[in-house]
Amino acid sequence: MRLVTFEPAPGCERLGLWIGEKVVDLSLAGETCQRTLPSDMMTFLEHGESAISAAREVTKQIEDLLTRTGKVTDILGRVISYNLAETRLRAPVPRPPKILCLALNYKAHATEANFVVPEKPYVFIKPGFRPVVGTNDKVFRPPTSQYFTFEGELAVVIGQRCRGVKKEKAYDVVAGYTAVNDMSARDLGKTNINQFDWFRVKAFDSSLPMGPCLTLKDEIEDPHNLQLVVRVNGQITQEASTGDMIFSIPELIEFISDFITLDPGDIIATGTPGGSKGALNAGDQVDVEIEKIGTLSSIVAEREW
Repeated sequence: MRLVTFEPAPGCERLGLWIGEKVVDLSLAGETCQRTLPSDMMTFLEHGESAISAAREVTKQIEDLLTRTGKVTDILGRVISYNLAETRLRAPVPRPPKILCLALNYKAHATEANFVVPEKPYVFIKPGFRPVVGTNDKVFRPPTSQYFTFEGELAVVIGQRCRGVKKEKAYDVVAGYTAVNDMSARDLGKTNINQFDWFRVKAFDSSLPMGPCLTLKDEIEDPHNLQLVVRVNGQITQEASTGDMIFSIPELIEFISDFITLDPGDIIATGTPGGSKGALNAGDQVDVEIEKIGTLSSIVAEREW
């Protein structure tokens, strides 16, 4: 099951079910099927397994309706299925409580950046939800950066509040997976105190495109066996398997949850493979494609204000 946050009308965010070339309003479809489902992603995640179970039941009926009639209507007879190509998708989790990112979690990336492979996970945090944008949205280069670049990554979406999770139980707290692009203004990291300025490099608005969907964990048998491909203006720049991670997803969840409480909707970006180099210019398009999730597209732009 793949879930999206979409706009059936400008400024109106709804939780949707992505089936083939259609997006269906999940809450309104639930009413049609006599099931109660949230209308937004955060509430859905907070309801946990009960919402997922109800959504699975609704999905079966919706798939049958689409096969028979090509559309889905609500209890008032209004069409609530939309053509994917004509639908604006937002980030699947538009306002995550926390954004936790892994640095140097692929050996090839550490090597090309001239860093030593870390002995334990190296985690940094992006602030609040301002960095988050959706697929096909603009990403804005910080005006003072001359080396604005990309990092395609698999991201884990947490599904329940937890702390002190052992790696053997880590998948119990995972809701699913999405793609992110950890945009980076790498040339802004230099300081005069012999420290790397993670804030300036990583924390700016629009620095974390996310999408196109949240694929629930039961759709992905092994998150360490997915192909990740990044294209800049159609040319492949990154290509790797998520199996190349230095620290696995269970190891990351155990490490992070030992320090902080994880909440539903938290994002853990698992790091980028080699090849994330080359300055981007206004008008460039970056596509992050991950098997079983889809393609996240971003357009580079100059800041508008």
